[in-house]
Amino acid sequence: MNTQVVNEAGQAGGHVLEHPFIRVVFQNGFPKEVGINGCRVEDVIAVALERLERYQEGPLACSENESAIRHLRQAVEDLELRKRRRQEQGVLNTLTQHQAIRTEDEDHDFSATGA
Repeated sequence: MNTQVVNEAGQAGGHVLEHPFIRVVFQNGFPKEVGINGCRVEDVIAVALERLERYQEGPLACSENESAIRHLRQAVEDLELRKRRRQEQGVLNTLTQHQAIRTEDEDHDFSATGA
């Protein structure tokens, strides 16, 4: 697998990923500031998910595809959770890192000692 990262001028280090038979242009900058100029990781996952779901409708259906679909759906959920947390913490659409929420912060019955 030879993935090449190039910018709009064709130089290394940009927001375009090229691989044999595929070219992905990722969003560069905040849409409110620069408009929509590319896709998000969520969009790439959606394309892969759609393809696997189509496989499951035909002769290529299998348990491995179903597992991959389950994991991709989990990735979508995780990214939605990330977005909600960033929004709740007031750092959505900024370059500021959000604070991770530990399991024990969400579930008050959790105890590291198991008690």
